[in-house]
Amino acid sequence: MKMRKVVVIGMGLIGGSVGKALLKKGLADEVVGVCRRQSSLDRAIKEGVLTDGYVNNYEKAAFGAEMIVIATPVATVKDVLKDLSEVIKDQKVIVTDVGSAKKEIVDYAAGVNGTFLFVGGHPLAGSEKSGVENSTASLFEGSLCVLTDDEGVTDKDALCEVTGMWEAMGARVQVQTPEEHDGMIAFTSHLPHIVAYALVGALPPLPLSMFATGFKDTTRIASSDASLWSEIFLSNRKNLLVAIRRFKDVISDIEKDIRENNKVLLEEKLRDFKKTRDEFSEKD
Repeated sequence: MKMRKVVVIGMGLIGGSVGKALLKKGLADEVVGVCRRQSSLDRAIKEGVLTDGYVNNYEKAAFGAEMIVIATPVATVKDVLKDLSEVIKDQKVIVTDVGSAKKEIVDYAAGVNGTFLFVGGHPLAGSEKSGVENSTASLFEGSLCVLTDDEGVTDKDALCEVTGMWEAMGARVQVQTPEEHDGMIAFTSHLPHIVAYALVGALPPLPLSMFATGFKDTTRIASSDASLWSEIFLSNRKNLLVAIRRFKDVISDIEKDIRENNKVLLEEKLRDFKKTRDEFSEKD
């Protein structure tokens, strides 16, 4: 696929990687950015992410665009959608996002008074590192990107266009309802971040020499941006609370086996967990 003009709003790791991928793979003639600060815009252009850009000017950026990708933190996506609805009045531009929680955003997009066509998106790619300086055109190669299809709301042609963009950037696309996405992602992404942060929080004072590789590997994602992840946790709080309760039940069962010195039950649980982990690891 080839587009004349794509707008990327937000110049962090994901937004920067989208811009680089679009340009490097020749998927867009122009990639125009919108940033909150001139310094961020200058850095993005220097990094080769954009061909041009604006500071907080959605109207100029959106003019003539075929697609707009909102790559801001999840807590600000609704504000961006509202701003876009006020300036996009006479063009059927496709708008998508990269937010880690979908139901709240998709519902909001359906209610704003604009002419754009919205498709919710969530690329399951990233790093504990943040910022446009860590962006790369290959970030989405071989990764999964979930797009939402809200029955009776999502435009099918727009969904096909967004699917084509992500596939052209190297991602595998899976289509789900917003509810399906949020329920599953609570366990596979949001809960692991909670656990990683909690593991670090549970540490007593220890010498640095005592940190084993397993602890460092398990808690790698606790180096992720705290502001970003606190917003993500709260945006999917209903599903995340279900996941946390389930995790607490499992931990309590393990604690009980250890307290009662029950090696048989403990080993049985660990063997079952290992089998599950090995099964989905083999599919990577």
